[in-house]
Amino acid sequence: MKRKCISTSLIRANKELIYTLPYAKHYELTFFKSEDIEVIQRFLSERESTFGVHAPFIFRYKEIHPNPTSLNDDLRTDTFKKNLECAHLAKDMGAQYIVIHYPNARQEEEWRSNKKIVDESIKHINQLREIIDVRIENVYFNDNFHSAEDFVWLIEETNATICVDIGHLLLDSEQYEFDAVKFIDILEEYISEVHIYYADIETYKKCHHAPWGDSISFKRVLERIRHLNCDFTIEASNDCKEGLELIFEYWEGL
Repeated sequence: MKRKCISTSLIRANKELIYTLPYAKHYELTFFKSEDIEVIQRFLSERESTFGVHAPFIFRYKEIHPNPTSLNDDLRTDTFKKNLECAHLAKDMGAQYIVIHYPNARQEEEWRSNKKIVDESIKHINQLREIIDVRIENVYFNDNFHSAEDFVWLIEETNATICVDIGHLLLDSEQYEFDAVKFIDILEEYISEVHIYYADIETYKKCHHAPWGDSISFKRVLERIRHLNCDFTIEASNDCKEGLELIFEYWEGL
């Protein structure tokens, strides 16, 4: 089932701006504070919308990004703990799913030959799935895990689904020189959601999640995902607004 969704990344999880979000039947909640929950629940109730939660939601990792495949035991443990807390809260609030990142972003170290790290991270995802549906978002610049085949292996190990982050995919396809459309082709049956925004290596340095871009690769990906049967979530951020009207025009036409 196709569904058009809005991420609160559009307002960078600022509760004061929540009523400026466009109307949608489904929202994805990003990185709020615990004191924001009452406002969020009232907003969702008034709009009669369903929702999912992007981990860590109101919790915070020791570092900015999660570390599910870090060589550092403490960072992995912290990530697993916060994800579990997030999963329980999301379930209690009535969320349909949580989104988690896997593996580490910007990781150069070789970790896949470390059986302990691999086994612990797979066990963790399966623990989360016992609580709530799990969508695994592809990250960027993990030298040992970025191909479509890597994610097929992960899904077969966990029975989770994939949230394809278009920005991260474009970054990786540029960094590791692979075809982003072929990545989607291989993973299509496992895709439950796409995060829609633009990124390339230079743009990402200036804009967290740029709404739009003119690259051929981006346009090919946008045309390819039209044929998916999944959630289509706008995940642009408000630090760069140029092209915002174009992403909404595309989204409306899905």
